Amino acid sequence: MIRTCILYRLSLPLKIPMRTAHGDVREKQAILVQLVDCDGIEGWAECVALPEPTYTEECTDTAWTVLVHHLVPRLARWVRSLGRDIDPQHVYESFRDVRGNAMSVAALEMALWDWYAARTNQPLAKLLGAARDRVEVGATIGIMDSDDALIQSVDAAVEQGFRRIKLKIAPGRDRDMIEAVRRRYPDLPMAVDANGSYAQTDAPLLQALDAYHLQFIEQPFPDDDWFDLAELQASLQTPLCLDESVRSAREVKLAVRLGAGRVLNLKAGRLGGFGRLLRVLRASTLAGMSAWVGGMYETGVGRAHGLIAAALPGMRYPTDLGPADRYFEEDVLREPISFAEPGTIRVPDWAGLSDHVDRDAVERFCTATWKASFADF
Repeated sequence: MIRTCILYRLSLPLKIPMRTAHGDVREKQAILVQLVDCDGIEGWAECVALPEPTYTEECTDTAWTVLVHHLVPRLARWVRSLGRDIDPQHVYESFRDVRGNAMSVAALEMALWDWYAARTNQPLAKLLGAARDRVEVGATIGIMDSDDALIQSVDAAVEQGFRRIKLKIAPGRDRDMIEAVRRRYPDLPMAVDANGSYAQTDAPLLQALDAYHLQFIEQPFPDDDWFDLAELQASLQTPLCLDESVRSAREVKLAVRLGAGRVLNLKAGRLGGFGRLLRVLRASTLAGMSAWVGGMYETGVGRAHGLIAAALPGMRYPTDLGPADRYFEEDVLREPISFAEPGTIRVPDWAGLSDHVDRDAVERFCTATWKASFADF
């Protein structure tokens, strides 16, 4: 039986700040979850909430509070009610009365899956049904101060072997910089991500992006602007990619009925865990939509789990989950995620992350901890 949960709040400086439509991200604030059972077997996962509630309504502060006061106690009571017969596929029973807070729920659900892989000595990738042992990787380039700086960043990514470039865009920093990159690289697979920063009145500008033969335009409008998204998609040849808009299989059905997009960016850490990711992926596959796995500037813990998700059947485009050294001088895995060859990364075939977590690095980057015995709930 699982007996203990430990939360670690970390702060890791990014090598290069990432500028998006919502501002600059200069450090990765992460919450790591460690579950420990009565035999010392562990499960690890990462809560991917960002420092500010600009991507979704969750942020690291709220996630910490919700985990400590609401979710861990619920998980503890559920685990104790089951004894040793724990199946991570049924963990949502413990959260059935919780609304929202998907990133916080995901951290516990994924830690339970990680523990189950270690407990049964099976690779987590095998348990979840991963179809490949390697995945292709794309690079995300933040908004730059100048086109020259942008081109330098794209040049470096191309030289390193990344299979696709995704540019962050925002009103006023869009068409000219896309033009500059496309002029230099006419055949480079390229996409753009607006993080919901445009409005329906910007439709003519977005329609003009058809000329650049992009793989997709990601989340041009806010997540709940479904009718505007559908109207824009109807006017475009380029597929729209939905990220923040899709939180469950219901939104997949809505997107299909309205014609609001053709591609989905699916992140287990945003959707509520592996189980919910699998349900959404199944719905998108049945609907004929393409899917892929984006990133949240994860540490190695979240990155390893994300790469497993990227290897699932139905994931079409390169993942954003590149080598750790692109983001951090030092990571929290003993052997940080790296290229197997330029542009591809091996999918972790580990039976849980416990043997691969660098405990000393976790301690160095840790700003707060919280420990609870399940017997106390």
